Amino acid sequence: MKKNVLFLGFLLLSFVVISQNETAVWYFGYGAGIDFSSGEAVVITDGVMEADAGCASISDENGQLLFYTNGKNVWNRAHRRMPNGFGLNGSELVNQNSIIIPMPETEKLYYLFTINAYYDSVGLNYSLINMELDGGKGDVETSEKNVFLYRGFMEKITAVNHCNEKDVWIVGHDRFRNFYSFLLSASGISADTVKSVVGSKPKSDLGYLKVSPTANRIALPINNDSILLEVFYFDNRNGKVSEPLTINKKHETVYAYGIEFSPDGRLLYVSTGGSAYELWQYDLTLANVALVNQEAVLIATGNNFAMQQALDGKIYIAKENRPYLNRIVFPNLLGTDCNFEEDAIYLAGGESKMGLPNFQQSFFLEPSFSVSNTCFGDSCRFHFWANENVDSLLWDFGDELTSRHLQYPDTPSPFHYYSDTGSYHVQLVVWHCQVVDTINKTVRIYPYPSIDLGNDTSICSSCGITLDSGDLYDALLWKGGSEERFFTAYDEGLYWLKKTVNACSSFDSIYIYKNGEVMVFPTAFSPNGDGLNDEFKAVGNEAPMDYQLVIYNRWGHRVFESRDINYGWDGSYRGEKCESGTYIWKLSYAIQQNGYTHGLSKEGHVLLLR
Repeated sequence: MKKNVLFLGFLLLSFVVISQNETAVWYFGYGAGIDFSSGEAVVITDGVMEADAGCASISDENGQLLFYTNGKNVWNRAHRRMPNGFGLNGSELVNQNSIIIPMPETEKLYYLFTINAYYDSVGLNYSLINMELDGGKGDVETSEKNVFLYRGFMEKITAVNHCNEKDVWIVGHDRFRNFYSFLLSASGISADTVKSVVGSKPKSDLGYLKVSPTANRIALPINNDSILLEVFYFDNRNGKVSEPLTINKKHETVYAYGIEFSPDGRLLYVSTGGSAYELWQYDLTLANVALVNQEAVLIATGNNFAMQQALDGKIYIAKENRPYLNRIVFPNLLGTDCNFEEDAIYLAGGESKMGLPNFQQSFFLEPSFSVSNTCFGDSCRFHFWANENVDSLLWDFGDELTSRHLQYPDTPSPFHYYSDTGSYHVQLVVWHCQVVDTINKTVRIYPYPSIDLGNDTSICSSCGITLDSGDLYDALLWKGGSEERFFTAYDEGLYWLKKTVNACSSFDSIYIYKNGEVMVFPTAFSPNGDGLNDEFKAVGNEAPMDYQLVIYNRWGHRVFESRDINYGWDGSYRGEKCESGTYIWKLSYAIQQNGYTHGLSKEGHVLLLR
């Protein structure tokens, strides 16, 4: 089996739609439904099912509905109960009462696993649904209906691909410390059940069991006095569960209910109930369990229950007894950047309960790798997720330098230096269980943005200077917090700018000095003809433009006006000497400095002495 997955910018969504169409149509709650086959969430109202908690649905490879179930009954694509689709051994009140798995390497056959409460003798069962029955609408095979597998499971069941990408692991947990992994292949259910005794004993039956789409982690609610849940490593070669990581409670008497991994498997989302209804995000890539707990981010509060990723890459969240679903738009992003949306989907007459459809999580896997440090001159970092279940990796960085990195002991996150800017075709070949996945991505190495605030300069004490970042930028940040293109500085000091283009940031700074006054006036003058201080006029260190000086007496009458800096007042008005006393002067002018024109004004008092 070989995959060729091409990632070019936002083309990712189109490949997600093609590869996940089995999850295209959801039915849940009371008459609620969503169709994702278009790539967007479209509300549908033709469902007839009532499901207080668990449910499941399945579509064909083209995204056309096949059937759906609440664990007791099965409805076909015409929304009629299958002729033999009743009396299944799944409780309508169980959190995860069912899951539907296409039979590997076989068309038209589907395994429907159902589960009842752990104290009930019914336990875990499967029924085989043949889509060739009932005129192609499908029905439950009478000879393989409610086939018993195990008794004593808690209300939890999940599924993910085997490492060979053909077979499927169905995983459950009992009320003690035991995981059970059942392998479904083209030959049916293996008689060799894999049992893993690990972790803490769950206190309550609340909450979902979830495995990551990358098949390397599995999360189980514990809900005892101190532990909220535990996250384990899952080996999809042999079905073993190991190495629990403990997520502690942040409040007393809370319980974990909804659980979902981000599409890349790095982040875990957990909704809680009880004394605190909250939605938390945990970063599973942090160095140790203490940091995972300490750095958890509260995403939202309120009515949030079951969570399920959809083929549009978003995570949808059930709201108990409400006609809405909540949603996480960018679940791969850290913290509140994941963008939680309250009441994102109105169900148009349907009602959400506590549950959402339970799917085989491998339907949501798209092999990929991330790229960071893509600025020229940096060491570009590549990272491939889900490396625990991989044998080896081979990187081709697109510039004739190829580096092979084994999973152990080498790192799956190599650094690579590019000698020039531009676009590079990067290829990653992944080996696991004799399966080869090939991932291609175009990586662009960007130059650092050009930025020049000029040399350090001086301005007059009354002036400001406007600094220009230039017109090509994605983001700007000036000293003081401004994010606008132009910034005007009035005070002396150091000013800096951070300019970002294509996630590459450059810095520049400029120091602004203040000069003395451009225009200075005496505070008194004595026009007595002795040649000393006989005129009142400005003393300037720069040639002004648009100069205008006006002088008023104490009653507000204009006694003098000049538009020439060299022409001053001799203390007379219309040829008559003015009385001694205080006069008011007002000045307006403009100067050019550092390529800018500054309009300035001043006013003051002058004492005329006789």
